[in-house]
Amino acid sequence: MGVSIEPVAPVHADGINAVYNPYVRESAATFETEEYDLKAREAWIAARTNPRHPGFVALEAARVIGFANAAAFDPRGAYETSVKVSVFLAPDAKRRGIGRRLYAALFDSLGRADVHRAYALIVAPNPASVALHEAFGFARVSTLSEVGRKFGRYWDVMWFERRF
Repeated sequence: MGVSIEPVAPVHADGINAVYNPYVRESAATFETEEYDLKAREAWIAARTNPRHPGFVALEAARVIGFANAAAFDPRGAYETSVKVSVFLAPDAKRRGIGRRLYAALFDSLGRADVHRAYALIVAPNPASVALHEAFGFARVSTLSEVGRKFGRYWDVMWFERRF
């Protein structure tokens, strides 16, 4: 069976949570500290209707194995053409090119929207994520030292920027 890349839809809510919530519980890759419940994920999906804030899922045998999305960089109006992007994969989906396929769909969509800059925040160290973002034209612009605390320690966050 192949992997398909599709726009997010309400039917994907539980599957996206199944991919993302383990990162919340077990990883510093996200600074979320509370898992998403179904209602919160449905609201998140509803927000993906903005052309600047699309979301895509990777499906294998009807199971969500990854997702990528863009979101507002900042809610204030002058930032509307800047977005934050992210991609998350289930453990069995890693190192199979699925993150690249998700990002290819996402950036193709963003290229048709009025987006000027995309930003990725990567918790250090994460060489695989750095390599993925650099492959899509992101350049490292800054590192915020010990900006977040999770699991009883402080983490640095690298900021990457892609120009459209």
